Amino acid sequence: MSIRKVVAGLLIAAGIAIMAVPFFWRTTGEKQTEQLISEFEQTLEDDYDEETDVEEEQTSISKEDEAILKEGGVIGIIEIPGLDIRYPVMEGTTSKVLNAGIGHIEETAGIGESGNCVLCGHNGSRYGTFFTPLSQISIGDEVMITDKNGLKHIYEVIETEVVNPYDNSIKTQGTEKELTLFTCSQKGTMRFVVRCIYKEAVMDE
Repeated sequence: MSIRKVVAGLLIAAGIAIMAVPFFWRTTGEKQTEQLISEFEQTLEDDYDEETDVEEEQTSISKEDEAILKEGGVIGIIEIPGLDIRYPVMEGTTSKVLNAGIGHIEETAGIGESGNCVLCGHNGSRYGTFFTPLSQISIGDEVMITDKNGLKHIYEVIETEVVNPYDNSIKTQGTEKELTLFTCSQKGTMRFVVRCIYKEAVMDE
């Protein structure tokens, strides 16, 4: 076999490997996200059905997911139907949390509580799309978050804006029930912000 053919073969193999790496990370991230959502939904079912063996169910969680649950803790599921967004919401904003779903800024109001509940997510992460489509959201769109009690809190988008990364006004707390979502914008130099007001809460079917 000539050197030229060997080199060509190596280049092809390297190209395939380079293309496969992002696919691997994305697939791994999506599986992890689906597992976390599944475990959260199972918890809701377990709370409803007292005869379910919760301890046995918990042993099925993978070690990696268990570490995430211990570190952040899944507190809800966020859905934006128009953008095909559906991810677990976890406490905190560590890299483990944000590589698996959406993070809740701990010092802000909780889901459905009075005050400003602030959530953040990656834009264009190798682990998943997360808040990548957020810039396509429209005024009047609904954002739904199901909490640990199976209550679906519905918010309505009232404003979007782009701010600098040091603008702490997005965390400002008031007396009304509000929701703020944000993600990176303009190659990480800015933040795209979505502000929402509370509409209602319904039991998740």
